[in-house]
Amino acid sequence: MNQSPPAPDPRTELGLLTAPGPLLLEPDKVLLPEGPVDGWAVVVRDGRFESVAPAAAVRRAHPGLRAVRLPGRLLMPGFVDAHHHLTQSFGAALAFGEPSEIFRRVWVPLEGSLDEESAYTAAKLAALEALRGGFTTVTDAGTRADVDVEVVAAAARDAGIRCVLGLVCNDADDDAAGGDDGRTTVVERAEKHLARYDGDPLVRASLAVSIPEAATEGTLRATARLAAEAGAVVQIHVNEHLAGVERSLVRHGLRPLEHLHAVGALGPQLLAAHATLLTPRELTLLADTGTAVSYNPVASAWKGNAVAPATAMAERGIRFGLGTDGTRGDGFRLAEAAEFAQRLAYGLAG
Repeated sequence: MNQSPPAPDPRTELGLLTAPGPLLLEPDKVLLPEGPVDGWAVVVRDGRFESVAPAAAVRRAHPGLRAVRLPGRLLMPGFVDAHHHLTQSFGAALAFGEPSEIFRRVWVPLEGSLDEESAYTAAKLAALEALRGGFTTVTDAGTRADVDVEVVAAAARDAGIRCVLGLVCNDADDDAAGGDDGRTTVVERAEKHLARYDGDPLVRASLAVSIPEAATEGTLRATARLAAEAGAVVQIHVNEHLAGVERSLVRHGLRPLEHLHAVGALGPQLLAAHATLLTPRELTLLADTGTAVSYNPVASAWKGNAVAPATAMAERGIRFGLGTDGTRGDGFRLAEAAEFAQRLAYGLAG
């Protein structure tokens, strides 16, 4: 009596994922731009998708590769978290009911109390949570902990996640904790940071300013120039809190985003975090300058802020991505929250 061959052991199949060289993967489903499909396979070589097609076609094109079957699994591109604070993971439970500018009462003091060990642990915890939630890249907006940012980079590497690593370049904020020892300028430190991770397989350098008022106009211009020249980004929390908008109007006669435009800091190199309080003119500034935005819907719910007009941004061709702001590291729930927030705030057409 003929017997059917035994089903492959999923544990053995998954073990092949650590083998060197290209991999031919056959999951139950592959997520394409138009939706999930059955019966497809992919070839991964050197960390990149080399081929994505129906399984039979992939097998014919790569006869020398053994297919690794992944039953019960979906294969998809990784999510990118466009705004995170890796060293704030210990304070996630404190992010409810704050009327405005929670960073002043919670985040800055919390990060200021971290040493190298606790900063590393907090960052690695956040990175592992992100991986579990489907993120393969996190964009860290810079730590206020008085440690070398290499501590955060090491945590990301050890977790195995890509990290766009911000260096805080504040120079006009009494609460700033950028690690400047007074012997080098903010600009010199920024230049060294951008060069430090050149060629790193997992870490990409970025510059950061906490909020526009935390840096002098010269530094805002200089960081924009350095980032543009290096092909990097500058991350700035912009138009997130009403109090910050009011202070900018009193001080400059301009809203924060307008102030950044006036000093020449807008452009493709700027990643504006939150941007929840935008006027029609500011939407035009974003569109005209190619500035990008991090839309952080769960942060709006947790902290009681306004909701960024993502649908209007999409209509205007403004580049934006989804960010967790360190709230929850689950890509699917984040995408659901993004749609839900738009429906509540702007009546997204169904």
